[in-house]
Order: sequence, then C-alpha cells, then structure tokens
Amino acid sequence: MNRTAFFLALPCLSLMSSLSAAREIEPVAVTPVSLGGIINQDSDDTLAFTPDRITAFFDRSEGKRKTIMVSHRVKGRWSAPEIASFSGTWFDQDPVVAPDGSYLLFNSNRPVKPGDEALVQSYFAGGPGPGSNIWRVDRKGNGWGEPVWLSGIINSDVFIDFASIASDGTLYFMRWDKDQKSMHFWRSRYDQGKYLKPELVTLGDPKESLHDPAVAPDQSFIVFDSGKVKGGLGRLCIAFRDGDHWGAPIDLGEDLNKDLPWGSHLDPDGRTIYFTGTSGIQRFSLRPWLEAHRQQPASRGALDHRPSSSLAREPTTVMKSPG
Repeated sequence: MNRTAFFLALPCLSLMSSLSAAREIEPVAVTPVSLGGIINQDSDDTLAFTPDRITAFFDRSEGKRKTIMVSHRVKGRWSAPEIASFSGTWFDQDPVVAPDGSYLLFNSNRPVKPGDEALVQSYFAGGPGPGSNIWRVDRKGNGWGEPVWLSGIINSDVFIDFASIASDGTLYFMRWDKDQKSMHFWRSRYDQGKYLKPELVTLGDPKESLHDPAVAPDQSFIVFDSGKVKGGLGRLCIAFRDGDHWGAPIDLGEDLNKDLPWGSHLDPDGRTIYFTGTSGIQRFSLRPWLEAHRQQPASRGALDHRPSSSLAREPTTVMKSPG
C-alpha cells in the first residue's frame, strides 16, 4: 500500500518556513473509511467516487502488483470489490473520475503500443521500478470502454502520474524534474477535444517537491502534499487561486499531517477530502479552510477566463457520506 517507497530519494526538507501556518483553524475530525468493511486498510488506497457516489474505485496492492478495484453501492451496501474491467494485468493505480462522470483517468506502466515493453523508471530509491503514463476510459452505458493513452503532449516521460480533473477538462498532473530531482505539477487545458501544451504550476517555492494534486472543479483551490518528510511524501496543504496565480500554500496542521497523508481525492460534494495515510484511507472536511478563505477580502482578479465569483465557492449540494 505504501506508495511513498517510490519517492524515498527525495531530500527531507523543513517545510514550515515555506508554508503558511494553519491559521486559527481548530483541529478537524479525521474519519477512517471502510465502505462497510470492503476496504482493506493494509492494501487499499486512493479512493475515488463517481459523481452519484454509487460507484467507488481504489487501488489494491498485492506484493509488487497494483490493481484498480471497483465496488457498487446497491440498496445501501457496497458490493464485494472486483477488478475493474480495464485493469488486472499491469501496474495500475490512482483512478480519478471526471466531475461529470463521463470518463476516468488512471496511471499505468502498460506499454504505449501493443507488443512493447512495460514502462520502467529509474528515478527513485531502490533501483528501477514501474513507470507511469496516464490513460483514459470513457463511460459506456453501465460500464467502461477500452483504455486509451492520453497522448504524447501529456505523457512526455516514463513517469507521468496522478491526474486531477477540472470541470472544463483542464488536467493537473505531476512529472519528475530530472535536473532539480523533485516532483512538479503541470496543468494542461482541454480545448476542442485536445490537450494544450502543459504549463508549470507554481505553488510556493518553485523548487519544492509537490505530490498528488486534488483540484476543485472550478480550480478555485487545490489540495496537495508539499516537500518531503521522514517516512512520507510531504505535508498536506491547500492553496487558493488568487487572480491569475495561486496563493501561498497553507499547511493543514499537525492533526492531519501526523498520519503522513498522500493520494488526496476530492469528494463529489466539493469539500471533503479522501486521503491515504499510515492508518489507511481516511476523510476530513475542508469546510473550515473554505469558510476562512471566504471571509478574506475578495480578490480583484479572475481565474483565467472564469469570473471572479467562481473563486473559493463552496458547493451547496448536501450528500450523504459513503462511509
């Protein structure tokens, strides 16, 4: 389950000097997630839901293999997990569903072309390991189509990892910087059925290593791991969009970070984060940070082409927790 093994070559950094403190935010409740007992906290991670929250996807580790599992909520109960139709052969992980539910993205070391070798990277401690490119499967009725490689403009290296999707199709992902020996976020807009040239996403210190983006559908905020801590990928942070740039990362506090969180996904309600830590899959509410941000003076700028009214706007939809 411990995905941090891939990144142990990253230097340990003192993060609090480069992050804004969790300003006057009271400790929030962190709740273990079992989905009625179908989640194995020793092997499962990176939980994601379809918008209707009837279907759940997550990774399952078995030895050196990772497989994407799927479960369906039927009459209030989650079904026994099964291997997703598009997984089961290669090292597959990090499923994330588009906000409208029309497609799903995931990482895989599978060959780009049939008959080629599986992707391999040699960036991290422990020698060569599974590579990663982002693949897409479209919703087809009650099932899913065949996996499609997400094109060379996104998959420009043997380690392109952890997608996050905005409502307009904009894609956030992480890519290893060979020169700085750190992980960076990139952002690619989606226009007329094609991804545009990726742009570097700067969150705080541009030399800081960043992991596992979870962007709001309107791109008004982003949750992520920043830096590197002993035994983990970094400290969990949030940053808010401020005009045409991102504000300073805000550390989410010791109560959340003591469990070495990683692999964040945003719930369809727009304010709950699911993450994986040393204790397994857990969830917490972003409400205190969203409310604190709304109480600050409004930004004069706009988020690219979106109206400023979209910034840090919390959804009003009330959805029952899937447990």
